[in-house]
Amino acid sequence: MILNVIFSYNRAVQLDYLIQSVLEHFKADSKVVILYHTTGAHKDGYDLLKRKYENKGIFFVERKNVLFDFSYIKALNSKKDWKFFKERNLFNKNGDNFKGLLQKIIRESGCEFVMFNTDDGVFYEDVNIPEEVFNIIRNNPENASYRLYVGENLEGQPDFLEKRDGYYEWDYYADTNIHHWSYPFSVDGTIYHSKGLLKHLRKIVFHNPVTLEENGFQYIRQHKLFRIGLSPIHSQLVATKLNRVSVDTLNPTIHIKPEFLNEKFLDGYTLKLVIPENIDNANIVPSEIYLIKGDLKELIYSLDDQGKKVQSLLGIEGAKEQLE
Repeated sequence: MILNVIFSYNRAVQLDYLIQSVLEHFKADSKVVILYHTTGAHKDGYDLLKRKYENKGIFFVERKNVLFDFSYIKALNSKKDWKFFKERNLFNKNGDNFKGLLQKIIRESGCEFVMFNTDDGVFYEDVNIPEEVFNIIRNNPENASYRLYVGENLEGQPDFLEKRDGYYEWDYYADTNIHHWSYPFSVDGTIYHSKGLLKHLRKIVFHNPVTLEENGFQYIRQHKLFRIGLSPIHSQLVATKLNRVSVDTLNPTIHIKPEFLNEKFLDGYTLKLVIPENIDNANIVPSEIYLIKGDLKELIYSLDDQGKKVQSLLGIEGAKEQLE
């Protein structure tokens, strides 16, 4: 079974859309856990989601403020680690238990495999994972992973990939330039062996999904872990650039305010995105965005010059630093 941990912060309506896409398209046996963090009126949006999915096997776990997270103890191996711990967690009024909570969720899940997702993602094609992929990861628990957001449809796919029966395989360290196929750790749609990944997460300092990816990438690349890259032939997941909720990044978006979307969600509206027919990028601006309530269908965005400009800025970078 695959543990699907979805990170979410103040984007209940977008999380709802992602969950719907998981329920529709993710065909592999999986368990979904929402690891979330929220402020102000956004809390009501997550309470609404909990009620909506309480009988559908979706589990919600909220991050909590703590004086310090004991899980850091095994990760404090350098002055840099101690500095990070003191600045981001130790007696920090905004420090929480994200690291320890995530590790506990993985450890106690009973799932052989784990993947992370962020609440701006959408599964737009059915996910059927070849058994051979599971066997490769199973036999290489610290050295193989399966990435759902890349495929031969994306611009920039390197020529060093090898096409197998139903999937691609490559070496993440074959290229020194940073792109999706040389970026061995991501918090978006990449399946790992639970015990193989957890062994190393314990040794890494991180306090939210952004630093999980940043510091995880640095650690894994330094130790040359997860060398074997695997992916479907055609990508099955995209990130939708509606807005930005983190102060840690300046990634381009079309700036649809989370507060506006939350108000609409609490008023009974749900989201509908029109995904472009031809996906050639892992990060996209939807062609149209609707809010739907019963027979009401409200168009709130149609691709414009600003949206085209944002799309043009979304290259084949590795990290998508989205969440606080």
